[in-house]
Amino acid sequence: MLKRSRSTTLTGMSNNNEERSRYKITDSHRNQAIIATVRKDRDTYAWTWQGHIEFTDGQHFEFSSQRSFSTASEAEDYMRRFACARIDSQLSQ
Repeated sequence: MLKRSRSTTLTGMSNNNEERSRYKITDSHRNQAIIATVRKDRDTYAWTWQGHIEFTDGQHFEFSSQRSFSTASEAEDYMRRFACARIDSQLSQ
């Protein structure tokens, strides 16, 4: 089971009509930084995400969703699971 880190930062990123349809998420898992954006498409109202992991050894891994989600919460949860699995995989090598 994944726990949300206390270091999570969620910030609205836009001052125009995209308000609350785009969020920046800064988090960490196993001391590896996760920076992501969750965004709602204004035409389809579907949520997607993209971001990157900054590993402490200097590696940089970019990722983006391959599907859309009905809610921001669903997109964020899926992004966190994806990023944490990638970190776990990378650190187990």
